[in-house]
This record gives sequence, C-alpha cells and structure tokens, in this order.
Amino acid sequence: MMGIDRRGTAKESEDYKKIKKGKFPSDYAYEYEKLTGNKVWSPFRYQILTGTLEHKHKGVGTGEISKRYDKSRYIFFLDAPFEVSAKCCAVMKKGPAKAFAKETGRHPMTAQMAEESFLRQSQWIKHGCNAFDTKNPISNPMSFWTEQDVLRYIKENNLKIASVYGDIVPDDGELDGQLSFADFGLMKDQRKLKTTGCKRTGCMFCGFGCHMEKPGEGRFEKMKITHPKLYEYIMKPKEEGGLDYKAVIDWINEHGDLHIKY
Repeated sequence: MMGIDRRGTAKESEDYKKIKKGKFPSDYAYEYEKLTGNKVWSPFRYQILTGTLEHKHKGVGTGEISKRYDKSRYIFFLDAPFEVSAKCCAVMKKGPAKAFAKETGRHPMTAQMAEESFLRQSQWIKHGCNAFDTKNPISNPMSFWTEQDVLRYIKENNLKIASVYGDIVPDDGELDGQLSFADFGLMKDQRKLKTTGCKRTGCMFCGFGCHMEKPGEGRFEKMKITHPKLYEYIMKPKEEGGLDYKAVIDWINEHGDLHIKY
C-alpha cells in the first residue's frame, strides 16, 4: 500500500521496519528530499491508516478523530499475500501523458469536474479551470460542470454516448406510476437525471471500490454476464493462465469482511 516491497526477506528492510513503527514517507517532503538527499519520515500516513488522525477546524485541532481520513478498515491489507497499489494508472495513463507533454511541448485538456473528488474541488478553487502556472500545466474547462449538467446537455442535444451507459432518464426517486410536478408541465428542467446502465466506467479489471457495490450490481457480477470469457480469464488461477482474482477476493472477504460479490 505504501509502495514498499513486503515480500519475503524484504520485510527485514529498514523501510518496512519504519512502517511498522508508524514512520511513513511524507508526500509533502519530496522537494526537501530532492534538495538534501535525505529521506523524510512522517507519522501522517500512519495516523490515517490506523484511524488516529485528529480532526482540525480551520487549522486548529478539535480533539476528535477525523472520520474523513480514517482508513483503519483497510489496515489488514498490509499483510496481504499480493501487492496493492494504483501504479497501473501512473504507468498506463499519467506517465505517457507527461512524456508526450515533455516531448512535444503540448499540455493536456481534460474533462475533470470539481464535484468528482475533494482533491479536484480543492485544485479548482486554487487554480480555476486553467492551471497554467503549475508544474504540469493543464486545462480543465469542465471543472465547474456537475454530473447533472453533463447528463442534461447530452439529453437536450441528443448526443450519442457509449452503449454501456444505457439511456438517460428522469431520476426523481418516484415510485412507478407516481405523479410529479413535471407531469403537469411544472419544473421540468429541474428533474434529476440518471443513466439506466453504468454510472461510471473505467478499467474493467480494476477492483478499487468494488466492496461498496450493492449485491447483484457488482462489476464482477456484471462481467460474468456481459463478458464471460474475460470473467473466466481473471478468475482462474495463475497456474492456468489467469489472474487469480477469485483467490484475491476470497482472501479480502475473509480477512477484511468486505463481502465482495463475484
């Protein structure tokens, strides 16, 4: 989880021993490390991982534990017999994009929206839609759009979207057959919209967040129906040429009690 090898004799390394003592490399010390060559260790990540980070209000500690940054539920992953990271994103997406920008002098324009995450929201507040003065200049013209803005724009302009999203329909939380203001020609533009298929898409092999899906709606459950050959490939053991997801999910369910369905 921390980008440090934990396999075999690697557990005897100094880096791993420091992690066990709650000394994690700080994300905010890279510049200092570049200048001095010294590794900086911080208890910040340890407090997040153990759910002991103090909540602050306007920079002042409240004496309460922060719920937003409490990741103690996932600390069992430190003993996982497999590696866990998001490095695939850096290798397959961020790395090539940065390399292209460096080689060509061109910079990316993306469809990131501020409402998608706390980080993107804070970056938008800080830089606006065009972050041209940052280390990696980028333009995010849709930052101030919401998901509802996007769905409404697609529907009103009859734009074609990927079939996996299904259709865009009203989502009023109504029961079938229940009348609404829109049925009387009122507040039509205010009706919330939704997709009948997937709400979001990404790498179909990625398991991040799968424990939050409702039974019957899980990504692996759907893959079993829509892409049976790919499902068979990721579930069968590595010895048989697969990715052994079944063993991974079983281990997670047993040690983390996350109830991932597949």
